[in-house]
Amino acid sequence: MKDVVIYWLATSQEEIHFIDAIISAYDGMAAVRRDFEIRDGRAMYKVFVSRGMEEEFLEVMHRLRARAQVDALVREEEG
Repeated sequence: MKDVVIYWLATSQEEIHFIDAIISAYDGMAAVRRDFEIRDGRAMYKVFVSRGMEEEFLEVMHRLRARAQVDALVREEEG
């Protein structure tokens, strides 16, 4: 997918619902997947960020970290 940047978000099932609601309020910025993968013992949720919206997404995530438990936010390498 060339029109999105993929991030992996480590958080709990309860928190992903809150984070998804906030991210969804920003029309077209990103889409949070509620299914997850276990990586290094943590639940990692996939987030598809629209190209051109990455800076805004990272700013929202920075602000969300003050309210929600976010253990890690990792950008998937392209290629």
